[in-house]
Amino acid sequence: MTAPIEIDHLILGGGAAGAAAAATLRLQDPSASIMVLSADDRPPYYRPALSKQFLVGSWPEEKTLLHPAEFYRERRIELVLNAEAVSLDTAARIVWSSQEKSIRYDRLLIATGARPTHLAISGQNKANLSIGTLDGVHHLRGMTECAAIRREIAAGAKQAVVLGGSFLGVEIAMSLLDLGLDVTIIECRDLLLPHLESGRVSDYFRRHAEERGAKLLLSDTVAAIHGAGRINEVVTASGLALPCDLMVVSIGVEPATDFLKATGISLDAGLVVVDDQLRTSAPSVFAAGDVTSFLDPVFASRRHIEHWDSAVKQGRLAAHNMLGHRLRYDEVSYFFCDIGDISFSMLGAPEGTRERIARGSLADKSLALVYLKDDVPRALFSVGRPVEETRSIEGLIRYRVNLREVKERLHDPGFPLDAIPTQTVLVLQGGGALGAFECGVVKALEEEQIFPDIVAGISIGALNGAIIAGNPRHATQALEAFWSEIAVASPAALGEDAARAVASMGVLTFGVPHFFRPRWIPSFSAPMTPPAGWTSFYDVGPMREMIARYVDFSSLKASPVRLLVGAVNVTSGELEVFDSYVDDLTPDHVLASGSLPPGFPWTEIDGKAYWDGGIVSNSPLDIVIDRCGPDGKRVFIVDLFAGQRPLPTNMMEVMARRDEIVYSERVRSDLRLRELVGGYRRLVEGILDLVDPAIGSKIRQRPLYIELMGDGAATSITRFVREGRTGESSSRDYDFSDISIGYNQEQGYALVKDTLARQGPPGDDLSAASRRPLPRGSLPSIGESERLVGPRHHEDREDKKTQMKSKCGVCGRTGFPK
Repeated sequence: MTAPIEIDHLILGGGAAGAAAAATLRLQDPSASIMVLSADDRPPYYRPALSKQFLVGSWPEEKTLLHPAEFYRERRIELVLNAEAVSLDTAARIVWSSQEKSIRYDRLLIATGARPTHLAISGQNKANLSIGTLDGVHHLRGMTECAAIRREIAAGAKQAVVLGGSFLGVEIAMSLLDLGLDVTIIECRDLLLPHLESGRVSDYFRRHAEERGAKLLLSDTVAAIHGAGRINEVVTASGLALPCDLMVVSIGVEPATDFLKATGISLDAGLVVVDDQLRTSAPSVFAAGDVTSFLDPVFASRRHIEHWDSAVKQGRLAAHNMLGHRLRYDEVSYFFCDIGDISFSMLGAPEGTRERIARGSLADKSLALVYLKDDVPRALFSVGRPVEETRSIEGLIRYRVNLREVKERLHDPGFPLDAIPTQTVLVLQGGGALGAFECGVVKALEEEQIFPDIVAGISIGALNGAIIAGNPRHATQALEAFWSEIAVASPAALGEDAARAVASMGVLTFGVPHFFRPRWIPSFSAPMTPPAGWTSFYDVGPMREMIARYVDFSSLKASPVRLLVGAVNVTSGELEVFDSYVDDLTPDHVLASGSLPPGFPWTEIDGKAYWDGGIVSNSPLDIVIDRCGPDGKRVFIVDLFAGQRPLPTNMMEVMARRDEIVYSERVRSDLRLRELVGGYRRLVEGILDLVDPAIGSKIRQRPLYIELMGDGAATSITRFVREGRTGESSSRDYDFSDISIGYNQEQGYALVKDTLARQGPPGDDLSAASRRPLPRGSLPSIGESERLVGPRHHEDREDKKTQMKSKCGVCGRTGFPK
């Protein structure tokens, strides 16, 4: 027996999901071996064109290809055509292909897509009813079938019947009308485009199709087809006999998963069951695209979507997770459709909604129809509307924003949707004992009825963040108890400055009870080891026990507050994100974020060692945007290290100022990026102004255009910058004295109260100055309260890996959470 071919990443299926996954894998993993098995005889192509541009002949075949053949060769992606999986052994990690080859994989992606549902008809001439028995009867799922339909039309076909009045069926019918055929659409339900879930919109498109010459038979179906070798008549269930020499069946699809039935992989009605990270029930096996039944966190339900845009996005995300990135698929699905000269977009899940709110008018071909359930938007139908509006509503859907208070204004196109914040975010830096300042901030925010939906923390910010997520909407009491428990009593009789100095020296020498203990002082739980074997000066075992008392980690996935913490993989040097909505967090995940060397040891999670995330980035706003999107957020950043300070006057102040610069929150305004993004947008719009208006209108409804050209709701940023006291000691981040902890709490509380008072009541922070639009992808210079618009947040990052701090000859002072 021939030995199996060894492949790092094996992809089954050459459609949208498989092609997107292959390209992403190569981009993220330059050295891995990648193979794609495709049942098609062509490289991956753009299937939405089959019912439109390719069918009518306006696009040549080469224009439909996603990438030319050399794309795969140049990127060392082995594309195997006319090959599909026939069996799979998940234990041995081996796939057998139809070309009688066996392939052993490290990671497997199932993206085999779907096959057309075959027509099943009872009645006379039953022997002639199966698809393929009669010439002139087709499905339209691939380029081969599309080319066959084009040949029949060229040969003289004139009378067409399209069975199925959903999106694909109606698109096919409109294209056949454009080619001069007489077209009848038969739909078993009483509405055209029933998945729009709107009788009003369906009626509009029914009239539009009829005006273009289509005949419609609703609440009817095919009972028989007649012909001697070739179709010549269709008989409906209502008794109508329709002359027909071309029939296209578009009544749905079935997942191409027959080869999985004996593998043990969980299936549901043939669909591959995956979680919100697109993982199957088998280890190292993922699935994406039309083949999946996936857990959708946006709608808190299991869903199946057969849209091109979703397949592409799932393919990319599956590729990331094949590489261990642990990302959730929490996208709002996009779908677009061309009905004659009208193009529209459909977002979300309209099924089950009970309320519709319209902005604009169908008569003017400019309508946004928002679908609500219990005052929460779940879907959007959009035709001829601004892309900014579409993006804003996408954010409202994605984050399940309750619109009860503004619902009566939604119908007004002038009502600014970007004034509705979708999520409140709290960003907490590392800073050791300065984390008490964050406790005061949270107390003031809760008194002002401001509660985070997302909290992102690094180091001590991760500890505070875990307590906030574990005690949603009433975190103050738990935080104050936590900080009270780790406060070190100071000898007040010495005077405040001396008392704090003595307490700080005691921390260096003896550690902090319930937090960390020095390795040179043995204990029953951590006996002393020789210094030659130390990888840190302190042991954090007490903190592991303490944080478990304040946070019920088993409940974090169900918490209304999403927790994000960052830690650095010691081996790779990369910042990794632990996400409470994705990972089963434990105290170790939080400790990993605060394991600052050489003071604290690395923390091991699943066999990997992690250090303090502040080594790479002490400002976790970027991980919020990467994980939760850039749009429509109200962000509060707690900055523990002031950006402006006088020049230091001695070596201790030099070291302290260096730390402030290394760990301060820094967001810069990238003017070059801003200019570049704006220039590309102007170029795209300039090109569209030169094309036929009808074509330009269709392009503007494409999901990729909307996502790249449309700004979602802007993000407002409010910073709470800890100024510290005059002449503040360089020991401030390990000064756990009760005096300093109390002072920091009070200062954080007072600063928030003062800042929010100056901003005014909630909503007033959206002032004219703060509303200034920025190009997508750009970043503002962060002031006290500003607006951020962009798909990614960029920091000025220095190489912090080599900047190990040293202040104390015993511990280097670097072992405290930053």
